[in-house]
Amino acid sequence: MMRKDRRLAFIFLCPLALSILLFQLYPIFLNGFYSLLNWNGLTKTANFIGLDNYIQLFEDSLFWNAVGNSLLFAVLGTILQVGISFGLAALCEFAGFKKGNWIRLLFILPVAATSAVVGIVFKTLFAYEGPVNGMISLLGFAPVNWLANPVWAFVLILLVSVWKETGTLFIYWMAGFSSVPAETLEAAKLDGASDWQLLRHMYLPVMKPILVMCASITFINCLKAFDLIQTLTGGGPYYATDVLSTFIYQTAFTGSFGSPKLSYACAAAIVILLVASGLYAVKRIIQKVWVRT
Repeated sequence: MMRKDRRLAFIFLCPLALSILLFQLYPIFLNGFYSLLNWNGLTKTANFIGLDNYIQLFEDSLFWNAVGNSLLFAVLGTILQVGISFGLAALCEFAGFKKGNWIRLLFILPVAATSAVVGIVFKTLFAYEGPVNGMISLLGFAPVNWLANPVWAFVLILLVSVWKETGTLFIYWMAGFSSVPAETLEAAKLDGASDWQLLRHMYLPVMKPILVMCASITFINCLKAFDLIQTLTGGGPYYATDVLSTFIYQTAFTGSFGSPKLSYACAAAIVILLVASGLYAVKRIIQKVWVRT
C-alpha cells in the first residue's frame, strides 16, 4: 500500500517538477550561459567572452546607481509597509474596528489592482497638467512637476508602492492577531492587563515569525519591483528612479543605454539572483536564531 501511495504521489508531482524545470531552472541556467557571451539578442552568432560582462558591470556607474536606488527603495519600502500594515492591524484589533469589514476592505482593496494599471493611473494623476496639480492651483499654490523632479519622482514611486502593497501584509498581521487564543486574552484582561501589555507580552512574541516573513517578502518584492516603476516613471528622470529591474529591461530590450545588450543584462540578472539567494540565507539564519528563542 505504501508503494502504491508513493507511486501515486510521484505521478502527481511530475507535472509540477517538469514545469519548475522548464520554466524556472532551465531559464536560469540559460541566462547564466548568455551572461558569458557578447550578444545583443538579435544576431545569430555570439562571441564567448567569459566574465567580461561581470567585470564591466561592476565598473558601470549606471549599474551602481540602480543598485543604490533599489536598496533605498527596498529599505524604505519595507519599513513603511511593515510598520503601516502592523499599525492598521493593531487599530482594527484594539480600536473597536474588529467587526468593521468595510474598513478592512478599504485597506485590502488596493492589492486587487494591477501594478501596471496603478502606475498608469498615478502617472495621469500626477502629470504636470493632471488633477493633483489642478487642485494645488485652485488652492493658490504653484503646480509641481512631480515626474520631472528626481526627489519627488522617487518619493512618488515609494508612496504609491506602499499604498498598493500594504494591504497584503495587513492580512498577515490580522491572521497573527487571530492566532492568540481568546480564552488567554480574556484571562489577561480580567487580571487587569492593558491593551499595550497585551500587545507587548502576548501578541508580539507570537508574531515573531510573521514579522520575519513580512519583512523578508517585502524586501525581496521591493528589490524586484518593475511594472509599477516602469509605467509610472520609466526609471527617470535622469535615472533617479532607475532600479535593477528597469536597468535590466532597458539594457536588454529598449536600447536606452545604447544598442541592446542582452548578455550584459543577463549578467546583471545573475548578480541579482545571487544577492536574493544571500538574503534568503540571512532570513533563514534570523529565523533560527531570533524567532526560535
